[in-house]
Amino acid sequence: MMQRDVHLKPEDLLKSLQFKEGDFGKIALVSGQVQRAKTCLDYLEKPVKNFTFLGYTFWTGFYKGKRITVGNGGFYAPDSAFVTELLCGAGVEVLVRLGSCGALREDISIGDFIVADKVLRGDGATRYYVDDDFLPSVDKEITKHLVDIFSSAGKVHTGGVWTTDALFRETKEIVNSYIEKGAIAVDMVTSPFVTIANLYKRAVVAVLVVSDNLITGELGFTDFKLFQAQEKMVKTAFKLIEKINV
Repeated sequence: MMQRDVHLKPEDLLKSLQFKEGDFGKIALVSGQVQRAKTCLDYLEKPVKNFTFLGYTFWTGFYKGKRITVGNGGFYAPDSAFVTELLCGAGVEVLVRLGSCGALREDISIGDFIVADKVLRGDGATRYYVDDDFLPSVDKEITKHLVDIFSSAGKVHTGGVWTTDALFRETKEIVNSYIEKGAIAVDMVTSPFVTIANLYKRAVVAVLVVSDNLITGELGFTDFKLFQAQEKMVKTAFKLIEKINV
Protein backbone atom coordinates (compact mmCIF):
# COMPACT_ATOMS: atom_id res chain seq x y z
CA MET A 1 0.00 0.00 0.00
CA MET A 2 1.16 3.54 -0.76
CA GLN A 3 2.35 5.34 2.40
CA ARG A 4 3.36 8.76 1.02
CA ASP A 5 0.78 11.57 0.94
CA VAL A 6 1.41 12.16 -2.77
CA HIS A 7 3.53 10.40 -5.34
CA LEU A 8 4.87 13.47 -7.14
CA LYS A 9 4.82 17.25 -6.61
CA PRO A 10 5.40 19.86 -9.34
CA GLU A 11 8.65 20.87 -7.63
CA ASP A 12 9.89 17.27 -7.77
CA LEU A 13 9.32 17.02 -11.51
CA LEU A 14 10.82 20.45 -12.19
CA LYS A 15 13.93 19.46 -10.24
CA SER A 16 14.25 16.29 -12.32
CA LEU A 17 14.16 18.49 -15.44
CA GLN A 18 17.08 20.48 -14.00
CA PHE A 19 14.83 23.51 -13.64
CA LYS A 20 16.11 26.10 -11.17
CA GLU A 21 14.16 28.71 -9.23
CA GLY A 22 13.95 31.89 -11.28
CA ASP A 23 14.36 30.20 -14.66
CA PHE A 24 10.83 31.29 -15.67
CA GLY A 25 9.57 34.84 -15.97
CA LYS A 26 6.76 36.18 -13.80
CA ILE A 27 4.41 36.30 -16.82
CA ALA A 28 3.65 33.28 -19.03
CA LEU A 29 1.85 33.16 -22.38
CA VAL A 30 0.48 29.63 -22.71
CA SER A 31 -0.87 28.07 -25.90
CA GLY A 32 -2.21 24.68 -26.78
CA GLN A 33 -0.42 24.40 -30.10
CA VAL A 34 3.37 24.43 -30.15
CA GLN A 35 3.28 26.39 -33.45
CA ARG A 36 1.47 29.23 -31.69
CA ALA A 37 3.98 29.13 -28.85
CA LYS A 38 6.86 29.29 -31.34
CA THR A 39 5.29 32.36 -32.94
CA CYS A 40 5.70 34.06 -29.56
CA LEU A 41 9.46 33.59 -29.89
CA ASP A 42 9.52 36.17 -32.69
CA TYR A 43 8.74 38.84 -30.07
CA LEU A 44 11.27 37.75 -27.43
CA GLU A 45 14.85 38.89 -27.09
CA LYS A 46 17.42 36.26 -26.16
CA PRO A 47 14.95 33.37 -25.65
CA VAL A 48 16.37 30.35 -23.84
CA LYS A 49 14.73 26.93 -23.87
CA ASN A 50 13.86 25.97 -20.30
CA PHE A 51 12.94 22.36 -21.00
CA THR A 52 11.15 19.94 -23.31
CA PHE A 53 9.17 17.19 -21.62
CA LEU A 54 6.44 14.89 -22.96
CA GLY A 55 5.95 17.18 -25.95
CA TYR A 56 5.69 20.40 -23.92
CA THR A 57 8.38 23.02 -24.47
CA PHE A 58 8.93 26.32 -22.68
CA TRP A 59 11.24 29.22 -23.44
CA THR A 60 12.02 32.37 -21.44
CA GLY A 61 13.25 35.63 -22.90
CA PHE A 62 12.79 39.37 -22.66
CA TYR A 63 10.14 41.72 -23.99
CA LYS A 64 10.70 45.43 -23.32
CA GLY A 65 12.76 44.62 -20.27
CA LYS A 66 10.36 42.05 -18.79
CA ARG A 67 11.24 38.35 -18.52
CA ILE A 68 8.48 36.42 -20.27
CA THR A 69 7.92 32.68 -20.50
CA VAL A 70 6.11 31.15 -23.49
CA GLY A 71 5.20 27.58 -24.34
CA ASN A 72 2.56 25.02 -25.23
CA GLY A 73 0.52 24.06 -22.19
CA GLY A 74 -1.75 21.25 -23.32
CA PHE A 75 -4.60 20.50 -25.71
CA TYR A 76 -7.00 18.94 -23.21
CA ALA A 77 -8.08 19.25 -19.58
CA PRO A 78 -5.74 16.60 -18.06
CA ASP A 79 -2.52 17.79 -19.70
CA SER A 80 -3.51 21.43 -19.21
CA ALA A 81 -3.95 20.77 -15.49
CA PHE A 82 -0.56 19.07 -15.36
CA VAL A 83 1.31 21.85 -17.17
CA THR A 84 -0.52 24.69 -15.40
CA GLU A 85 0.47 23.25 -12.04
CA LEU A 86 4.07 23.05 -13.20
CA LEU A 87 3.96 26.73 -14.21
CA CYS A 88 2.52 27.75 -10.87
CA GLY A 89 5.06 25.63 -9.01
CA ALA A 90 7.82 27.28 -11.06
CA GLY A 91 6.89 30.72 -9.78
CA VAL A 92 4.85 32.21 -12.62
CA GLU A 93 2.60 34.93 -11.20
CA VAL A 94 0.48 35.87 -14.24
CA LEU A 95 -0.84 33.24 -16.67
CA VAL A 96 -2.36 34.24 -20.01
CA ARG A 97 -4.02 31.60 -22.18
CA LEU A 98 -3.87 32.08 -25.95
CA GLY A 99 -6.30 29.45 -27.13
CA SER A 100 -9.03 28.53 -29.59
CA CYS A 101 -12.67 27.64 -29.15
CA GLY A 102 -16.02 26.89 -30.69
CA ALA A 103 -18.62 29.67 -30.67
CA LEU A 104 -22.02 29.19 -29.05
CA ARG A 105 -23.75 32.18 -30.65
CA GLU A 106 -24.85 32.63 -34.24
CA ASP A 107 -23.37 36.13 -34.47
CA ILE A 108 -19.83 35.02 -33.56
CA SER A 109 -17.64 34.36 -36.60
CA ILE A 110 -14.49 32.39 -37.42
CA GLY A 111 -11.50 34.51 -36.41
CA ASP A 112 -13.36 36.55 -33.78
CA PHE A 113 -11.88 36.74 -30.28
CA ILE A 114 -13.50 35.50 -27.08
CA VAL A 115 -12.34 36.97 -23.77
CA ALA A 116 -13.45 34.79 -20.88
CA ASP A 117 -15.12 36.58 -17.98
CA LYS A 118 -16.69 33.38 -16.61
CA VAL A 119 -15.56 29.76 -16.65
CA LEU A 120 -17.95 26.81 -16.67
CA ARG A 121 -16.46 23.49 -15.58
CA GLY A 122 -17.51 20.53 -17.68
CA ASP A 123 -14.19 18.71 -17.49
CA GLY A 124 -13.17 15.83 -15.26
CA ALA A 125 -9.67 16.94 -14.26
CA THR A 126 -10.70 19.78 -11.95
CA ARG A 127 -12.80 17.43 -9.83
CA TYR A 128 -9.54 16.12 -8.41
CA TYR A 129 -8.69 19.65 -7.25
CA VAL A 130 -11.92 21.33 -6.13
CA ASP A 131 -15.51 20.58 -5.16
CA ASP A 132 -18.20 20.51 -7.84
CA ASP A 133 -19.58 23.89 -6.75
CA PHE A 134 -16.23 25.68 -7.14
CA LEU A 135 -16.46 28.67 -9.52
CA PRO A 136 -13.17 29.54 -11.27
CA SER A 137 -12.50 33.25 -11.70
CA VAL A 138 -10.32 35.30 -14.05
CA ASP A 139 -8.46 38.44 -13.02
CA LYS A 140 -10.88 41.34 -13.62
CA GLU A 141 -8.32 44.10 -14.16
CA ILE A 142 -6.21 42.17 -16.68
CA THR A 143 -9.37 40.93 -18.41
CA LYS A 144 -10.46 44.53 -18.88
CA HIS A 145 -7.08 45.28 -20.48
CA LEU A 146 -7.58 42.22 -22.72
CA VAL A 147 -10.91 43.50 -24.00
CA ASP A 148 -9.59 47.01 -24.62
CA ILE A 149 -6.42 45.87 -26.38
CA PHE A 150 -7.97 43.12 -28.48
CA SER A 151 -10.73 45.44 -29.69
CA SER A 152 -8.08 47.04 -31.89
CA ALA A 153 -7.14 43.65 -33.39
CA GLY A 154 -10.60 42.34 -34.32
CA LYS A 155 -14.10 41.68 -33.10
CA VAL A 156 -14.18 40.80 -29.40
CA HIS A 157 -16.94 39.00 -27.48
CA THR A 158 -16.86 38.76 -23.70
CA GLY A 159 -18.65 35.97 -21.87
CA GLY A 160 -18.57 32.51 -20.37
CA VAL A 161 -16.31 29.72 -21.63
CA TRP A 162 -17.41 26.14 -21.04
CA THR A 163 -14.74 23.41 -20.95
CA THR A 164 -15.64 19.87 -21.99
CA ASP A 165 -13.66 16.65 -22.33
CA ALA A 166 -15.82 15.13 -25.06
CA LEU A 167 -15.49 16.80 -28.47
CA PHE A 168 -17.80 14.35 -30.21
CA ARG A 169 -20.43 14.49 -27.49
CA GLU A 170 -21.33 18.15 -27.87
CA THR A 171 -25.00 17.28 -28.25
CA LYS A 172 -27.71 19.93 -28.34
CA GLU A 173 -29.01 18.88 -24.91
CA ILE A 174 -25.59 19.35 -23.29
CA VAL A 175 -24.62 22.43 -25.30
CA ASN A 176 -27.90 24.24 -24.68
CA SER A 177 -27.69 23.59 -20.95
CA TYR A 178 -24.36 25.45 -20.82
CA ILE A 179 -25.60 28.25 -23.05
CA GLU A 180 -28.38 28.77 -20.51
CA LYS A 181 -25.67 29.10 -17.83
CA GLY A 182 -23.96 31.89 -19.76
CA ALA A 183 -21.49 30.14 -22.07
CA ILE A 184 -20.75 31.82 -25.40
CA ALA A 185 -17.86 29.50 -26.28
CA VAL A 186 -16.57 25.99 -25.64
CA ASP A 187 -13.03 24.62 -25.42
CA MET A 188 -11.12 21.78 -23.73
CA VAL A 189 -8.60 23.73 -21.62
CA THR A 190 -9.77 26.92 -19.89
CA SER A 191 -11.39 25.31 -16.84
CA PRO A 192 -8.26 23.55 -15.46
CA PHE A 193 -6.06 26.45 -16.54
CA VAL A 194 -8.05 28.97 -14.51
CA THR A 195 -9.01 26.65 -11.65
CA ILE A 196 -5.45 25.61 -10.83
CA ALA A 197 -4.18 29.17 -11.16
CA ASN A 198 -6.87 30.16 -8.64
CA LEU A 199 -5.71 27.48 -6.21
CA TYR A 200 -2.16 28.82 -6.40
CA LYS A 201 -3.51 32.40 -6.08
CA ARG A 202 -2.09 33.45 -9.44
CA ALA A 203 -3.56 36.09 -11.74
CA VAL A 204 -5.05 34.34 -14.77
CA VAL A 205 -6.90 35.33 -17.96
CA ALA A 206 -7.88 33.69 -21.23
CA VAL A 207 -8.38 34.96 -24.76
CA LEU A 208 -9.47 32.53 -27.46
CA VAL A 209 -9.79 32.73 -31.23
CA VAL A 210 -12.93 31.17 -32.75
CA SER A 211 -12.24 28.10 -34.91
CA ASP A 212 -15.81 26.83 -35.42
CA ASN A 213 -19.43 27.57 -34.54
CA LEU A 214 -21.68 24.98 -32.91
CA ILE A 215 -24.83 26.95 -33.69
CA THR A 216 -24.30 27.49 -37.43
CA GLY A 217 -22.23 24.33 -37.95
CA GLU A 218 -19.42 26.32 -39.57
CA LEU A 219 -15.96 24.71 -39.40
CA GLY A 220 -12.98 27.01 -39.80
CA PHE A 221 -10.08 24.79 -38.77
CA THR A 222 -8.37 25.32 -42.15
CA ASP A 223 -9.80 28.79 -42.82
CA PHE A 224 -7.22 31.47 -43.58
CA LYS A 225 -9.18 33.85 -41.32
CA LEU A 226 -8.32 31.60 -38.38
CA PHE A 227 -4.61 31.61 -39.15
CA GLN A 228 -4.61 35.39 -39.55
CA ALA A 229 -6.44 35.80 -36.25
CA GLN A 230 -3.98 33.52 -34.45
CA GLU A 231 -1.08 35.68 -35.62
CA LYS A 232 -2.92 38.80 -34.47
CA MET A 233 -3.65 37.14 -31.14
CA VAL A 234 0.03 36.54 -30.41
CA LYS A 235 1.06 40.04 -31.50
CA THR A 236 -1.70 41.66 -29.45
CA ALA A 237 -0.90 39.55 -26.37
CA PHE A 238 2.49 41.21 -26.17
CA LYS A 239 0.76 44.59 -26.06
CA LEU A 240 -1.09 43.25 -23.02
CA ILE A 241 2.23 42.50 -21.32
CA GLU A 242 3.01 46.21 -21.33
CA LYS A 243 -0.04 46.73 -19.09
CA ILE A 244 0.86 44.07 -16.52
CA ASN A 245 2.92 45.08 -13.53
CA VAL A 246 4.61 42.26 -11.62
